[in-house]
Amino acid sequence: MTQPQLAIHSTMINTTEPQIQNTFNAQLDKRSTEPKMSIEKLKELYLETLTPKEHKSYIIARDHLGMSFTLEKSVGFLQWKREFVKNT
Repeated sequence: MTQPQLAIHSTMINTTEPQIQNTFNAQLDKRSTEPKMSIEKLKELYLETLTPKEHKSYIIARDHLGMSFTLEKSVGFLQWKREFVKNT
């Protein structure tokens, strides 16, 4: 059986499935000149953009839902992150 081949920048690489993703990610990282922002920093920036009413809602959700609440999976954060990434 032959191994799958992946074309990256006109180079053919003989590789296995896990290596394909690692190679692809490495190529993406090489194109990025700025370090990636941590999720914690993104959450901080997002919380700074909330209105007082939104911030109060966030505090209530966090307190009432406890460990079930995940800011980075919330609709508001995901929409904000999408716009933030698009504009940077």
